[in-house]
Amino acid sequence: MQTFHITDLPQAHVKTETFLDGSVAVVSHSGLHPTETLLIGRLPHLAVKPASLLIAGNRTGAAAMVASTLFPECAIACHAFDLHHARAILRNFAANRLSFDFKHDPFVSTAGNKVTNTVEDAKPRFSVACTASIPAGSYDTALFMATPGTMTGELILDQLEDIHQNLAVGGICVIACEADSSLLFKQVKGLFGNISIHYDKKGLSCVTVRKREPLQEARDFSAAFPASLPGGEKYTLVSLPGVFSHRRTDAGGLALAEIAARELTPNQRVLDMGCGCGVVGILLAKSQPNVRVTFVDSHARAMASTHRNITALGLEKTELILSDEGIGKTGFGLFVGNPPYYSDFRIAELFLQTAHATLRPGGTCLIVAKAARALEELQNGVFGNAEVLPRRGYGVVKSLR
Repeated sequence: MQTFHITDLPQAHVKTETFLDGSVAVVSHSGLHPTETLLIGRLPHLAVKPASLLIAGNRTGAAAMVASTLFPECAIACHAFDLHHARAILRNFAANRLSFDFKHDPFVSTAGNKVTNTVEDAKPRFSVACTASIPAGSYDTALFMATPGTMTGELILDQLEDIHQNLAVGGICVIACEADSSLLFKQVKGLFGNISIHYDKKGLSCVTVRKREPLQEARDFSAAFPASLPGGEKYTLVSLPGVFSHRRTDAGGLALAEIAARELTPNQRVLDMGCGCGVVGILLAKSQPNVRVTFVDSHARAMASTHRNITALGLEKTELILSDEGIGKTGFGLFVGNPPYYSDFRIAELFLQTAHATLRPGGTCLIVAKAARALEELQNGVFGNAEVLPRRGYGVVKSLR
């Protein structure tokens, strides 16, 4: 039996699942996501053995590893929008001594701990991409984990069109979905012109479609909206599905930008962490001469949106860093952050630690939150000082390095 480990927990604290009639086992913390299990279960039922396989929406790499045992000659590409998920896939490949290469968009650099191959191979077994779009190719098979609970319907449709464009004519796409998906099924059928639906014993669904012809007209899912500081010039910004606050300017981000504009001075170095489409850093860069902004986000689509916006506005003194672990640079005069507040403030804590590590002495940290008092306590613990500045129904917590 071939066994793949996607956790390093002791045997007493793991769950082992078997696939392909018991020939493959996956050891994980608490079991694979139901959609990944569905996709693995459909692998033996593919009409033909794929020569090129794309796996999108995955966060572990387990489906890719199982597929590699069934199709040893197949070139397998894994795609993730978020670097946190891409790193997890890379770590699991490395832990199982599987060779890989890693790709990101050319307009960003990456920061944080690099996952390296544990085996030397002139031709890596897997390719992992953390990019704003599906890696260009002509895949004959694609697997897609569609999870409406964590992905917007617009992002799912955008990805499906992207997958369609990169499938070879006659290629197969298998889509696993855990929710009530009647609307999605209708949209998938409209895109591919055909659909075959399979249900498991728990009522979860797996859809198989075939690309019959090239897409006649691809839809543009991007959205444009205005953004400005009070009394300042209005700028048109663009965002993509999957980016925080798609199609509108976030009130918390505006509150952060308006407070930060008071602290900003000419020639200042600004770090905009969790930048989304870049609205805060862009408004600051446009408000004072020679402001240099470093934009950081873990999501490839956020970086793509920011790149599109700074290019359209002619901002040159900028840097884009794809990272989920800080950036390893110092000397900034101003740190601005609008972190998500799930996971018990763990991401906010990463923002605070990064701010403390990157700001020069005397530099200012500004982080926005709806529940600012809880953040104030955390921020005071890192900096030794914290002050809540109310704005637009939010609180911007200010600290000095």
